[in-house]
Amino acid sequence: MNNKLCISILGIVLFLSSVQVEAKMTKEAHMLYQEACSYEYKGDYATAISIIQKALNVNGDDAMLYTKIAGLFADAGNYEEALGAYKKALRIRPNDAFIYISIGNILQTMGDYENAYNSYMQAQQIYPEYKYNYLNLANIQYIRKKYKEAIEYYTIFLNAYPEHLDASENLANVYYASGQPDKACDIFAMLYKKYPSAFKDFTHYGLALYDTKQYKAATEILTRALEDNKDDEVVLAKLALSYQFLGNNDKSLEYYTKVFTLNPELTALRFDYANLLGNMGKNAEAIEEYKTYIKAFPNDANAYKNLGLVYKRQGDNDLALFNIEKAYTLDSSDNDIKKELALCYHQKQDYINALKFYNMVLVNEPDNYELLANKALTLHAMNNYVAAIDLYKQLIEKKPNDRLKSNLASAVITYAYDLYDKKDYGQAILYFEDAIELNPKEASAYFGYAQANDKMGCFETALENYRKAVSLSPGNLEYNTALSMFLTNHKMEEVKKAAENGVTNVVTPEVKPEKVELTSTEMTLAYENLLKNGDEAYKKQQYNEALDYYTKAVVYAPQDKITMLKIANIYKLTGNNTKALSFYDKLLSMDKNNPDAYFNKGLVLANQKNYDDAIKCFERVIQLTPDYPYAYYSLGMSYEQKGDSAKALEYYYLYSGLEKDETMLNSVKQKIKALEG
Repeated sequence: MNNKLCISILGIVLFLSSVQVEAKMTKEAHMLYQEACSYEYKGDYATAISIIQKALNVNGDDAMLYTKIAGLFADAGNYEEALGAYKKALRIRPNDAFIYISIGNILQTMGDYENAYNSYMQAQQIYPEYKYNYLNLANIQYIRKKYKEAIEYYTIFLNAYPEHLDASENLANVYYASGQPDKACDIFAMLYKKYPSAFKDFTHYGLALYDTKQYKAATEILTRALEDNKDDEVVLAKLALSYQFLGNNDKSLEYYTKVFTLNPELTALRFDYANLLGNMGKNAEAIEEYKTYIKAFPNDANAYKNLGLVYKRQGDNDLALFNIEKAYTLDSSDNDIKKELALCYHQKQDYINALKFYNMVLVNEPDNYELLANKALTLHAMNNYVAAIDLYKQLIEKKPNDRLKSNLASAVITYAYDLYDKKDYGQAILYFEDAIELNPKEASAYFGYAQANDKMGCFETALENYRKAVSLSPGNLEYNTALSMFLTNHKMEEVKKAAENGVTNVVTPEVKPEKVELTSTEMTLAYENLLKNGDEAYKKQQYNEALDYYTKAVVYAPQDKITMLKIANIYKLTGNNTKALSFYDKLLSMDKNNPDAYFNKGLVLANQKNYDDAIKCFERVIQLTPDYPYAYYSLGMSYEQKGDSAKALEYYYLYSGLEKDETMLNSVKQKIKALEG
């Protein structure tokens, strides 16, 4: 802070006081006064003081003489005597604002800031029009860290004296000290542009630029600050950090080296220094710096986390996990720490803990694609296939990803084999079908599909898929053996056909059949029982059980269109639109003129807001069955949702001509009325 202002004010005080009281001073006292001034000019304060004391002996009731001797005492550094003289002057002139200002100057110099402020405030109350006193008030409040009041006083002063450089610099520094570096930057930038040769406060300007993350500008200004003091540790440290943020690692390292050479005890700075070394691949050095920092700051969670990350880069997962776990004990709210813990546990194949931390992180980052993908992998590794499959599908629908699609296919195949091992052949078949759709070149999917169909007695399908598995993996002994045994057990004549058709690698070991093929009557009874059980479960709204029975039933009768429709409808009813559409399409591939399949498929599409394709389905229903009332109603609804009122009205009117139910008719009439306005 600049003290020139206080000196100039004191001069004004003396001048104004002399004008006010000169008429009261005797001729002899005035002569002594003038003589004292000449000695003051020469710097001989002791002689000047002794002369003023003589004048006071002659004219002891003159305030001007007391203010003069007080000023001389102050210049000589004798502050107590100066204050005593000013107090005597105040007894004579109790409302002299300038005496209070002079007292404030001395108290400020003595470090008695509270009484200095009170003295300035007394002057302000007496003479509020004197704007220079606002600078005194601003300066003293700045010293006292009363930043809000300091800003207020500087602003009042600068409104009167906008060109005052020192006051502007002090205001900028107050903004910086009060945590408003952006405002400090604005003032510093203005001053630097306006007074480039007079501007000196490069240090604080540079620090304010750093705090506002203007790192490039900060490096330029802080470099200028070093011209005045090349060993300024704060400036060197901020230069190192600024270059670090700018990604100029070499420059950053240069300034870190300088600052630590000057002061090796700057331990707090070693955290950022360690980060720099880690980013530069200097892992061993980074580890040592983190350890030094942690000794001084043992409760800094980020230090342990970053140290763990360096160990992780070195491939030491145990030490990485140890330090990141320590970070978590210190700060369990840090999402990044939890994320790193999840990854470390995942890498160690501790899937239970990995899943726990993935779930914790996803609470705060529910749409983090990579974390969700890792969670899916974890579920997969834990053999939680259903959850893994569901999550893989969600992710792939959101953003196609070949790696995840491959993982999905793997999970589906593994789960299908798991179902097969549990003798749940019907569900296994469905999952093998999904796997084949996901990866048509995966031999193991065809092989599992063949085995499951074999168990369900669907021999033609089984044979076809055994052959497909062998064709995709001709060197696989298991597949070749299974195909050969299947041919031996079920259809020996197929061996001959296989040879005729050029299928190679088929071996025909001498083995006895392990099972007897069901007779037609047995298959019929099994099929009918499955349908009966499925219908009973459906009536009880036990949809999963019903679905299981129906799925097993259609394995015996793949062309059973009614049961196929039931399966599709259950999927629609339970909200599995993808499966519902798949089965409606299977049914339509068998019976392209099935109005119920088209109608229900249209409802699913409309539910997905795919109104264009839904309309095509409903129109097909009308082509097949012109008196199907709900097709007209659904067309009206679809066009209404699309915003095509004219088309919606057309189909609502057609529906009204077919519907007999009064409740439905009244509902449609209300729709028509609303659309017609």
